[in-house]
Amino acid sequence: MKTLLIPVDFTPTSDNAVNFAAAWSQRYGYERIILLKSFYDSMFETIAVSEGFASVSPDGMNTDREVVAKQLREQCHDLAAKTPGIQVVTAVSEEPLMRAMVEILQREKPELIIIGSDNYRYSSDSFVSNNLIGIAKVSPTRVLIVPANYTYEPVTEALVPIDFNTLETIDKVNSLHSSPYWHDIQLHVLNVDAKESYSHPDGKFQERENRLHGYLKNFPHQIHYRNEKNVISGIKNFINEHAVQLIIALPGKHSFLYNLTHSSIHEANYRNARQPVLILK
Repeated sequence: MKTLLIPVDFTPTSDNAVNFAAAWSQRYGYERIILLKSFYDSMFETIAVSEGFASVSPDGMNTDREVVAKQLREQCHDLAAKTPGIQVVTAVSEEPLMRAMVEILQREKPELIIIGSDNYRYSSDSFVSNNLIGIAKVSPTRVLIVPANYTYEPVTEALVPIDFNTLETIDKVNSLHSSPYWHDIQLHVLNVDAKESYSHPDGKFQERENRLHGYLKNFPHQIHYRNEKNVISGIKNFINEHAVQLIIALPGKHSFLYNLTHSSIHEANYRNARQPVLILK
């Protein structure tokens, strides 16, 4: 069954991702949705702050689990009501979130993971969002990051930022073409180049551009160039001038998944993005 996986924590950011997934799953022909909740308690979660530190009783922990289990059942019921014809199930784990994700990915083999993301201007203290980078790194499956407060829009145009030094990674976009739902998506391929090589193209540049057209032959597409010194600024300025509903992040050395730090281009991109970011694998 074509399966979509959503790790949840019942924060507004996580709940918004579930609402987004309801529309996405219907548009792209999913047959099953799994809501995953980790019940893992760290040592800090078993400590209560009063006049000093005191361990939480087992009865108190069980009560908390019952409350969370009820929330999960309710969210499952609500999502099923919004997605007629799609099977919605829950999965719970006593393992830490990352380990729980690895186990369910191996067992269920979902086609896509959807995760809500807080950003630099807003935080709902989402535990799932805080673990987003780790999930994206370990997942062999595509990850779709949904910005907090973003409302689903049908994807007709998508932005694909590229680096000419790792051009072959754009061939990953063709994995989308296996689904008929992606055939009419207009791709805007963007290269931000402060040196403005595009303004005086030599033979090597033209050869790379021809290769790029070859990789994208299955999609309607346009190639764009910008000369900002800061790549993030170039991407943001492009989005401000073009109506895109999705950013597609490619794998490889210069991608979202490589050496993610606070200053990483792709982390900064998704943390500031107003549009969902789809990480291909």
